Amino acid sequence: MQLVFASGVFASQNFDEDLAKVDKLLQTDLPQAEIMFAELEHSLPQLTSSQLATYHTLYSIKYLYLSELDKANSSLELALSFDPSEELLTRIYLYKVTIYLMQRNYQAAFSMLEINLSRIKNYQDTSLKVASYVRLLNIFLDLNAYDEMRDTASLVLNLNQGKNTKDECYAKLYLAVATLRLAQYQQANNLFKESQIYCETNEQPLIGTMSIKGQAESYFELGQLAIAKPMFETALTGYQKFRFQPEINDVKSYLSKIYFYQQDYAKAAEYADELSKLNEDKVNQHVKKRANEVLAMLANKDGDYAKAYQYQQIAHTLDLQDLNDKTNKQNAYQMARFNNAEANRENKSLQQERMLMMQQKDLMLKEKSSSMMFSTLLFGVCVGLLLLLLTAWLQRNQFRRQAQRDGLTGIYNRQTGQDLAEDELVQVQANHNQFSVMILDLDLFKSINDRFGHATGDWTLKKVTHVIQDIIRPTDIFCRMGGEEFVLYLPNTDEQTASVLAESIRSEIESINTKYSGHNFSISISIGISSLDEDDLSLDPLLSRADIALYESKRQGRNKVLIYQPAFA
Repeated sequence: MQLVFASGVFASQNFDEDLAKVDKLLQTDLPQAEIMFAELEHSLPQLTSSQLATYHTLYSIKYLYLSELDKANSSLELALSFDPSEELLTRIYLYKVTIYLMQRNYQAAFSMLEINLSRIKNYQDTSLKVASYVRLLNIFLDLNAYDEMRDTASLVLNLNQGKNTKDECYAKLYLAVATLRLAQYQQANNLFKESQIYCETNEQPLIGTMSIKGQAESYFELGQLAIAKPMFETALTGYQKFRFQPEINDVKSYLSKIYFYQQDYAKAAEYADELSKLNEDKVNQHVKKRANEVLAMLANKDGDYAKAYQYQQIAHTLDLQDLNDKTNKQNAYQMARFNNAEANRENKSLQQERMLMMQQKDLMLKEKSSSMMFSTLLFGVCVGLLLLLLTAWLQRNQFRRQAQRDGLTGIYNRQTGQDLAEDELVQVQANHNQFSVMILDLDLFKSINDRFGHATGDWTLKKVTHVIQDIIRPTDIFCRMGGEEFVLYLPNTDEQTASVLAESIRSEIESINTKYSGHNFSISISIGISSLDEDDLSLDPLLSRADIALYESKRQGRNKVLIYQPAFA
């Protein structure tokens, strides 16, 4: 596109057209959009209030691409001060939702979305509703709510019917992403191809680049690395045009692994070194994890096993942090929804109470024969309030249970399991009884993910969990530490009894038939055990000794049960 400038201002002086061009360039050519922003800045005194609102809204998009969230929010606040139109106001609210999501402020994001949805629910024009649902898709993506994401994307496509090509592009992309995250890789690949063709045809190159990356991820998960590699490289070039740094880093982390598997060790090391030095922002956790996994493989290839172990430990720590962050995000979102629902119920209750008082005053002026009607009404309102309170109580309990459980396996998460075990330990020590701890770690689990994909890895974790749950007692506390590592707390159990139980678990897991996963492979587990000493004051020393025994079990060849011995330390 050739632009004509004159004396530092636009030759056309049609600022509405100029702003429309900037809006389009933000989706196609960010450097050129920045040039137009600079030219428009000289003309700000000539812009109307409506045009200024649009200008500052578009400027916030530039900051969003650069992850400068505070500046983006300031631009939106400035846009609001110029009394934007209803359509632009919706757009501003939705960009604010995006900023809150990126800042992990789920309460504010959900509240802002609620305000916007309630504001437009009576509109006849579906375009504003479609835009709000598209932003809701962003929430579901960030919270790993892929079933809800897929359903909402389908709803957007039904409502939009191709009227707004940008929203249509986003909906097609989100539908493909949800399908990918649900491990339906071939179907996802077809959906990404469809979104790429549609979005590139309708001049949405950034979404087209995202679709290319989605196809590359599908091929990567299917193990077709030779096809995935050039598509990742194409996506990298596309993202670099927009300086979309989070996506640039993500693509490089995939390419680093592919280069290693294709024995291009120099390129693998180049990207892995670069990514491992990224700052500690949460957005970089999964990228740094992949980078450290590649560095571990490179060190192992070179025979530097100490450094390989160090890199693998860093990757494991980042994996745990990423898992905890996902759990925190889901809990925060659930609480945000719950708090908004509670506020709505409270408002309804206050309105009901006010209506009740007015009706009571009116009824007092009527004949005594109407007292039965009042009593019936009062009883009905009380029953309604009781049902509202009961619903709130049930929802609170449900959210509490969700916060205590591991999202994949359904057993206790690390923190909940340790809290329960600490309480049991206090009781055991008071009664001078035994207490044992068992740490269990699946052998070579990473190779299952690498060879057969993460869906098979998830199947393995859930299958192992079910096998162990069928063996242990109801009083035992079973939780997932993170990744492929579990811990079993055994109140009133000595180390020999724990050893017998551990051997039973090891044997059952070894005999798991994996054909129902769609692949044939073997599963084994290493187990370390420790028991309560009279000097122990908390779980920490028991867990430390059990971890040492587990490490020794791995060192001796895996698929073993070992009780901690001082000689291991």
